[in-house]
Amino acid sequence: MNERPAKELPLDLVRLTWTLHRALRQRQTPPSGEAARPLAQVEVLRLIDSRPGTSVREIAQTLGMQPNNVSTLVTRLHRDGFLERRQNPQDRRFVELHPTGKMIAAGGEVNDSLQKEIGSVLAELSPEAVERITAAVPDLWDLAAALAPPR
Repeated sequence: MNERPAKELPLDLVRLTWTLHRALRQRQTPPSGEAARPLAQVEVLRLIDSRPGTSVREIAQTLGMQPNNVSTLVTRLHRDGFLERRQNPQDRRFVELHPTGKMIAAGGEVNDSLQKEIGSVLAELSPEAVERITAAVPDLWDLAAALAPPR
């Protein structure tokens, strides 16, 4: 196995993450009947999908965006039928954002497509490489959780 100095690991992970992100974006196809969406909209959709009931303020904090920019994105996504706004039952001044059936179906279609793409590429790798990648996944999730800003 290629042993790399531990001091190079952070930079390797930065480069790898951006490269994987770019490769996935390039292979991603929009859901049926939809045009490709800007990355900021996709990030908002993915966040709402993973955290139904989140607010514009929470999205802005999590994504490092200005609340007014997130509000504009949310307005467009709501208009396009991808999310719904619901008043918070405990405090009606706050609005919670939830995925619609359209968003869930579209996200499932995109995820299925990417899963097939990744699966076909993994099938071309050696079994040893797939085993190493599989073994690293739990630790990479731990790293992602540790890097995430507090909620």
